[in-house]
Amino acid sequence: MKNKENIRILLTDDDVDDREFFADATTDIHLNFPVEFCKNGQELLNRLYDKNLDVPDIIFLDLNMPVMSGFESLKQIRDNAKFKDIPIIAIYSTSATEDGIKNTFGLGANAYIVKPTDFNDLKKLIKKVIEMDWEERLKHLEIGSFIITV
Repeated sequence: MKNKENIRILLTDDDVDDREFFADATTDIHLNFPVEFCKNGQELLNRLYDKNLDVPDIIFLDLNMPVMSGFESLKQIRDNAKFKDIPIIAIYSTSATEDGIKNTFGLGANAYIVKPTDFNDLKKLIKKVIEMDWEERLKHLEIGSFIITV
């Protein structure tokens, strides 16, 4: 990943309150780079294939969405070699289920988080994801280190 002070984050989540919560958290931790939003997996794919827009550096991807789920869009993203190096953080709204973890890992997500309800926890998670050494993590990704917690 390029300079961590100039990265592009994209959150795909169908819940407007969760998008606003995420936006407020990124503002509160003084991120000085753009955060973009998509409402569902199809909108995410349309955004990624738009040649007029830069590819994001990190994607936070909610799994439970209408139109196209996070699972479906994750599979389609990973089927395209152009997007293979983008860290994708799978987000599950309620809890980490063993099936959900295994499924997202198998589909090519790079991390899994349970969507925090606490504002400070969300800020900590976003910072943790941004500060990770993604090049190193992608080389040695294992299911045991797949879940990111505060």
